[in-house]
Amino acid sequence: MRFLRFLLKEFVLHGIVFAVVGTLILSALYLLSIGTPVEGFADALKAFLLMLVGQKDLSQLGPGFTSGQIILAGAAQTLPLALLALIFLILIALVSGSYAVTSRYMLLHFGEKSNDAIEKVLALVLSIFAAVPLFVGFWLLYTIMGTVPLPVISLVTVLLGGLAWDGANFLKTDMLSQVNQTHAIVFSTLGRQLGRFFPKPGTYSGYLFQSSLPRFIPYLAGKVPAIIGSVTIAEIAFDFPGLGKNLIDALINKNTDLLITSVFILLCINAVVSFLVKTVLFLIYPRVYEKAI
Repeated sequence: MRFLRFLLKEFVLHGIVFAVVGTLILSALYLLSIGTPVEGFADALKAFLLMLVGQKDLSQLGPGFTSGQIILAGAAQTLPLALLALIFLILIALVSGSYAVTSRYMLLHFGEKSNDAIEKVLALVLSIFAAVPLFVGFWLLYTIMGTVPLPVISLVTVLLGGLAWDGANFLKTDMLSQVNQTHAIVFSTLGRQLGRFFPKPGTYSGYLFQSSLPRFIPYLAGKVPAIIGSVTIAEIAFDFPGLGKNLIDALINKNTDLLITSVFILLCINAVVSFLVKTVLFLIYPRVYEKAI
């Protein structure tokens, strides 16, 4: 019964309903902003319904794009970029959190300040990256490298979008708050490895991360829209044939059908990534899921 409630809430309500209703609302706002007559709303609704039932050609008002091409653009570019960005965000947060708590441990127990100084430098580097505007960073990257691989774009998107800085600070703050708690002090007396660079299972940092995990996963779920938005900006900056470029083309050419389909697929991708993150939380901590999401 609990699993059925999860599917109903996340897959149906936050997935299908979110994508459909969100597309209708955003499309209506766009049509209002450009002064579309009443019959234009009816045509747009018809195009959306045709797309939902699998109509191949949606280019009623403008040339060239089919629903399959638009979906392929999202599946081939936007979704992989978003998933890679999420992975980089997790890895950066894990490394930062692990190094922060082990540096604090060495400072408290052995008076060693060098690790603490390095940790502060790493935090400063992340904050400097976060202060660089996305388009400026993308322009510099394109100027230096020319052709940029997808993993590099995902990494730079996370760094320059401020996601890496925010994720690292969230996990560090949560893990550091446990350092002086009784359970962490008791675990530190067992003679386990510190796990300085990564919170491996059985290490000191791994133990603290395990305690932070029920809060870190909901945090990631909340950051999915920001990841999708940053990835879309990256597609526009590098002129990739993804949903970001489709949206710009639709706005410039006032191609309502293309805009509606692109927005719908973009919201679907947002729902899919959020669903994956929330599924992990539900499977590992079902009781935490019911309280956190």
